[in-house]
Amino acid sequence: MNETELLQAMDLWVKNLAIDATVMRKTIDAEGTCREAKKYIIGGLAYLLRKVDIIPDYMGGIGVLDDASVMRIACKLALDEGVPNASDEFKQLATESELVKLALEEFFVQFENYVKNLPIEKIRNRNAETILDEPGSIDQFDRELEDETRGYRPKPLAQNTRTLRELKSFIKSKVR
Repeated sequence: MNETELLQAMDLWVKNLAIDATVMRKTIDAEGTCREAKKYIIGGLAYLLRKVDIIPDYMGGIGVLDDASVMRIACKLALDEGVPNASDEFKQLATESELVKLALEEFFVQFENYVKNLPIEKIRNRNAETILDEPGSIDQFDRELEDETRGYRPKPLAQNTRTLRELKSFIKSKVR
């Protein structure tokens, strides 16, 4: 896959962010989804709710490219843990984590490790365990996700190599 094809695929991720979030949220409730998988999915979705993340969301299309990339890695991690009834759409998100790997090259491992730790990080005073275990917490989480994605208006990614360089630069400087 060349850089142009990679950027075109990633541009679709940016455009479909709200749809992909819905696919992930439904997977939490899917029969047979194991607890560890649910935690990875929640961690990936909670990243959308961060006010300060790796790339500021106001930076055009690239501003949510980190969110879309986190979501794909979270899906892959969840699938590896156990999602026996995953939808085809969810499996596709997990498969697309390979494109994140292709884009980030030598920075992928540190980014993947960052995503692995998201379930234990608190976002709005809750981590994945709290969201799963505390009464009413998942409902509040759902409302916040809906609020975040309902107003989402995608901005196209710049279709040039600078976009990939910027993505790698943000990951390199902000993910340890």
